[in-house]
Amino acid sequence: MRFRSFRSRLVVVFLGLFVVIQATGYVVVGAFVRASARRAVEDELRLASTLFARQLEVRSQQLVTATRLLSGDFALKTAAATADHATTASVLENHRRRVDADILMLASLDGGVVADTRQPTRPGAIFPAPRLIAEAEAGRGASDVVAIDGRLYQFAVVPLLAPEPIAWLGAGFAIDDKTAVDLRRLSGLHVSFVAHEDGRAVVHASTLGGADREALARQLPVGRKAGVLHLGSGEHLLRVEPLGQNVVVVLQEPLAEALAPSQRLLLMLLVVAAAGVLLALLGAALVARRVSRPVLALAAGARRVAARDFTTAVSIQQRDELGELAATFNEMVGGLRQHERVRDELERTTRLKRFFSPQLADALSAGDESMLASHRREITVVFCDLRGFTAFAEAADPEEVMRLLAAYHAIIGPLVFEYEGTLERFTGDGLMVFFNDPVPCPDPATRAVRMAVAMRDAVGSLLATWRRRGHALGFGTGIAIGYATIGRIGFEGRFDYAAIGTVTNLSARLCQEAGDGQILVSQQVHAEIEPLVEAKSVGPLALRGFAKPVAVFDVLGLRAGPDAAAVSRATP
Repeated sequence: MRFRSFRSRLVVVFLGLFVVIQATGYVVVGAFVRASARRAVEDELRLASTLFARQLEVRSQQLVTATRLLSGDFALKTAAATADHATTASVLENHRRRVDADILMLASLDGGVVADTRQPTRPGAIFPAPRLIAEAEAGRGASDVVAIDGRLYQFAVVPLLAPEPIAWLGAGFAIDDKTAVDLRRLSGLHVSFVAHEDGRAVVHASTLGGADREALARQLPVGRKAGVLHLGSGEHLLRVEPLGQNVVVVLQEPLAEALAPSQRLLLMLLVVAAAGVLLALLGAALVARRVSRPVLALAAGARRVAARDFTTAVSIQQRDELGELAATFNEMVGGLRQHERVRDELERTTRLKRFFSPQLADALSAGDESMLASHRREITVVFCDLRGFTAFAEAADPEEVMRLLAAYHAIIGPLVFEYEGTLERFTGDGLMVFFNDPVPCPDPATRAVRMAVAMRDAVGSLLATWRRRGHALGFGTGIAIGYATIGRIGFEGRFDYAAIGTVTNLSARLCQEAGDGQILVSQQVHAEIEPLVEAKSVGPLALRGFAKPVAVFDVLGLRAGPDAAAVSRATP
């Protein structure tokens, strides 16, 4: 029986394979065994930590009781009372040997060491466990695990009474690797004693090796009583119990030891799962013979689309899900092709709007970009910038400078588009606009002057606010007419539409000469717009870069009258 549906073929193949059931069973059983082993280890650690805490409490009380018995020795009291340090040290050493302690100390009431069996030359040093003295004062005895000279001790402190306290007697047993090994024999668990010193964990005694001790110190959980430790031998579950101030005991057991009894079962399940995988491979090979060709065709088509070849089409002569997929793929490629055309048009329009007014950019986007090629034409160039901006920028905060520029650009930018100028560049507070290119207009000088007057009026209102704040800011403009070479300059990925020529230099020099509120124009500009404006001559000026003085006029404002009205009708 032949199945046309791709889904049906998959169902038939996978129903005939029990690999999924076997794999699922293996995973479930393995997870259950692992979880059970983990719970068993956690229960064992919890019970062991409880027993260890009780044993530690009993041992602590026994140590306090034994120390209190030692404090009743008459010879010790007599030596302490008479400040006979040599006799005191001898008595302490005899008692240490008798009770098999690792350390005995006698401290004065002010906390100074009178005698120390570990360091007979220690008298006068500070008692290493002052907290225990404070606790012993309240309860006639105290015991805890403390660090003395880099080693841990189960240490007890009791008063030496005669009958009032005359000194403090301390006795302790060392907690070392031998102690940890003895506890492992009793509990079957790894045991480590760890102290927190100077913000880091230090392993003082342990049944672990050197590398595993370092791993324990790095991974020891802070503030938690249980956790997981990753050592060279595998994953360990651990339980942390406090012993004293900044000292804990860590009980741990490798998870592999708990899993060992279940390894045979897991191995048998793994063999069954492997057999299922072989059956799955056989079934997959049968299916791959039927589906590989159309899938490869779709993959090749997808690669061509990824390379932005949107003319790709996939032909699969099958009436199943793969055939439907191929048809959907072709529809998708058609949509991408249309989207690419729209995107190209949007990018083209966006690029043009960087140079021209929105109306002009939309007009250019409908045709080619041949008008942007390098050419020579007479244009009117406008340069304008802020007076006193450099001093303002040096004195003001950067945020304040950016607020001024944002408000300034928001005012003058729309005026460029309103008068259909071509924005050549922004230079901080400076601006260059030219007229009569790339689309010629009948009155470029008139448009330029009207735009400059509108900018002066608009910027003047803005600067009045900043002057009231104490900033000496002004606005100046320079306008010139002349021939320039114009076109697109730059490199792939970043182009500008620029004008180059003497006229741009003249406009820039006039702008530099302009004072606050002045619109300085060349003689040729003045001749073009004389009926439109009120202007006065400022005389020939010697401008940098020009061999002869240049006749310059200052535009005071737009003239009201029939001549100005006639000119006005030709401009926006």
